[in-house]
Amino acid sequence: DSYRMHGKGSSKYENVRIGMNSRLDTIQASILQVKLKAFAEELEAVNKAAAEYTARLADLVETPVVPAGFLSSWAQYTVRLNGKTERDGLQAYLEGQGIPSMVYYPTPLHRQTAYRDSGLPEPDCPVAGRLCETVLSLPMHPYISSEEIDRVCNAIEAFLHREKEAGGERSR
Repeated sequence: DSYRMHGKGSSKYENVRIGMNSRLDTIQASILQVKLKAFAEELEAVNKAAAEYTARLADLVETPVVPAGFLSSWAQYTVRLNGKTERDGLQAYLEGQGIPSMVYYPTPLHRQTAYRDSGLPEPDCPVAGRLCETVLSLPMHPYISSEEIDRVCNAIEAFLHREKEAGGERSR
């Protein structure tokens, strides 16, 4: 199981070996065949949702960028905060508001068990480490409403305003 699930270890985001993604069985393939019929509409919907998030959040946090002329399937809409304390504080605040958020990759790849125990020296990857401490993924799916996006953005704005008032001056 570990090998066919990206080398997953005891937790979802721990990789203990180099693996692959080979979990598509016949039932999943049948579902995918039907799902592909809705793909274009869902792709358009998530890109519209991402544009709404970006319009509301670009002056508050670092938002993701898709180059002009391209689309994203937006598996996640991930923003970047100024530091781990701010990110963790926002995540806790959102949870208190009943808004889910997620840190999908808390450990950079070069620090995963599969590579850490390889005998090779650990590479210097400061950007990867910094991103793992500062990014937070917000609710995103093709059926998210503008009202739900407003609720998430209002909560982020309220948290950051509260932090600024408490003396945590932001660099943005």
